[in-house]
Amino acid sequence: MNGTQAALAPRLTLISHPLCPFVQRVAIVLHEKRLVFERVDVDLDDRPDWFVALSPTGKVPLLEVRDRLGRGGVLFESMAICEYAEDLGIGARLYPDDAFARAGQRAWIEFASAMLGDAWRLLNAGDERAARVEGDALRGRLRRFESELGDGP
Repeated sequence: MNGTQAALAPRLTLISHPLCPFVQRVAIVLHEKRLVFERVDVDLDDRPDWFVALSPTGKVPLLEVRDRLGRGGVLFESMAICEYAEDLGIGARLYPDDAFARAGQRAWIEFASAMLGDAWRLLNAGDERAARVEGDALRGRLRRFESELGDGP
């Protein structure tokens, strides 16, 4: 980020939990965009009143945004936050310019997000049979996802 971009960049606070994969998604995008942000972790088992007041879903991540004049608000949902970071026009572009390619990228992001649910069900399976079924489902999704990745970064 150059000096002008830094001067115009909003003040960002990522409200998070250290184990949330959706928070990690946002943190990675903010780092890749070279956006400076403060990170505040909350205990999701004992949500503070200020957090409950800010989060319409009661979930993390939240991104509190303030401009140089102190104006702003709060964004929620990881993909909305990531798209906001991209739309700021600061740092490297993370989404393709082509509408079809961009939509395809979003579709694969959703596919990967669904795998988090598969992993959760596997980790919380009640017995060995259920774990086997969930593990097979997750492995199938991973194989499909890996086949799309190719050899690039």
